[in-house]
Amino acid sequence: MSHAVEVEDLVKRYGRVEAVRGVTLEVRHGETVGYLGPNAAGKTTTIRCMLGLLRPTGGSIRVLGRDVRRDLPGVLARVGHIPGEFGLWPQLTGRGCLEYLGRLHPRPPRRRAELCDSFELSAADLDRQVRFYSRGMRQKIAIIQAFQHAPELVIMDEPTEGLDPLMKERFLDLLREHRAAGGSTLMSSHILSEVEQAADRVAVLRAGRVVKEVAARDLAGDRRRHCTVTIAGPPPDPAELRLPDAVDVRVEGNTLRFDHTGVMGPLLRALAGLPVVEFLSEPESLMEAFFDIYEEDTP
Repeated sequence: MSHAVEVEDLVKRYGRVEAVRGVTLEVRHGETVGYLGPNAAGKTTTIRCMLGLLRPTGGSIRVLGRDVRRDLPGVLARVGHIPGEFGLWPQLTGRGCLEYLGRLHPRPPRRRAELCDSFELSAADLDRQVRFYSRGMRQKIAIIQAFQHAPELVIMDEPTEGLDPLMKERFLDLLREHRAAGGSTLMSSHILSEVEQAADRVAVLRAGRVVKEVAARDLAGDRRRHCTVTIAGPPPDPAELRLPDAVDVRVEGNTLRFDHTGVMGPLLRALAGLPVVEFLSEPESLMEAFFDIYEEDTP
């Protein structure tokens, strides 16, 4: 059975510049994949090739079982897209933009009213010209136009730019609902905390190549852990402590803080000899793991 997205050995050159260098990537049905990397890593170029906006130099792309080169209309009829730079017609109202974009799609925009309500776009808001919209309101229109046709796959490039914290949470709820209904998502973003909440898997792109592809929970889960130990009374001198696999041990009042790698058993046995009041161990964040990967990959 085919996947929602199948990219194999994708290459895109602009003259002598190779923006994408052999990317292989897949998104399974019902899965959300985070596509991570800094500016100029090749994320947007990959997405534009997937949507037929750019012609690849090499490789193949299949979306929802269809070859993008051979059946682009069949692909776009089942896909929602939030571009990184979403342009609107300034003289049109928000409602006019949604209606015009809706007419370009073969499916009816049956979710439009529900989504406008969820993202707090009132009738008065929709009847204003978009040249008076804030950045956040424009982004709400971008989200609604992508989801209003209930697409099977949504491809997004920096989808939460300009949204306030409440609207970002509404957006994450929408992604969870989309996934629960069997929808698939490819989400390119710089906001790693959002990817950590939304994605099942992440693919890390560096200089046009995928350098890591792993389940989101595993990217941070098997790496360094940040530990905090509260002691009854003053803790011993760090130089006298024997905490296996602990690094950067620091004392702050009656609290020990350190990072730990490896198996936890020996550490817990060592802590058993101390009057521990509280012990907290947290895996490093996706952001920390992301930068660790980049450091590992730096020549």
